[in-house]
Amino acid sequence: MNRVALLVSVSTVCFFGAQIARAETVAIVDTQKVISESIIGKAAKNNLEGQIKKGQAKLTALKSDFDKQKAELEKQSSILSGSALESRREALQKKQEDFQRAYQEIQEKLAKSNEAELKKVVDQVNEVVEDLADERGYKFVFERDRQSVLYASDRLDITNEVVKILDKKKVSL
Repeated sequence: MNRVALLVSVSTVCFFGAQIARAETVAIVDTQKVISESIIGKAAKNNLEGQIKKGQAKLTALKSDFDKQKAELEKQSSILSGSALESRREALQKKQEDFQRAYQEIQEKLAKSNEAELKKVVDQVNEVVEDLADERGYKFVFERDRQSVLYASDRLDITNEVVKILDKKKVSL
């Protein structure tokens, strides 16, 4: 079933692709390049890096506190009573659990932030691409991706234009 669908898809793309390309109503955009080179993409990356540094600082402080208490417990384990030793071990175990929970929370927060920042950029990229497509009469704009587009002429690539337009919009905001 999948082979038949793939064969039909490839045949359709080949047949209509030749027709479309002749009419030059196709464009290609490298979204990853737009994100990495545009002002808004760089700003999103910087925001995320700032959040990563804050998260790392928080984790470093928690780990330092845990390591300090662990070292103290090891030093005092021979002189503490059984109940005091057990109490300190439980407290240390709680600190370790707090560290693991904080690590997980930070990871989740960073993933959400990354998704939100990326969505903002991609939404603006899509808006610019749609405007360019309307302005120039493109029927299709494809993502430059080795998995979906094996080859595209550089003259179909509007990536640099998208970056310039985004940068102008960012400067005027």
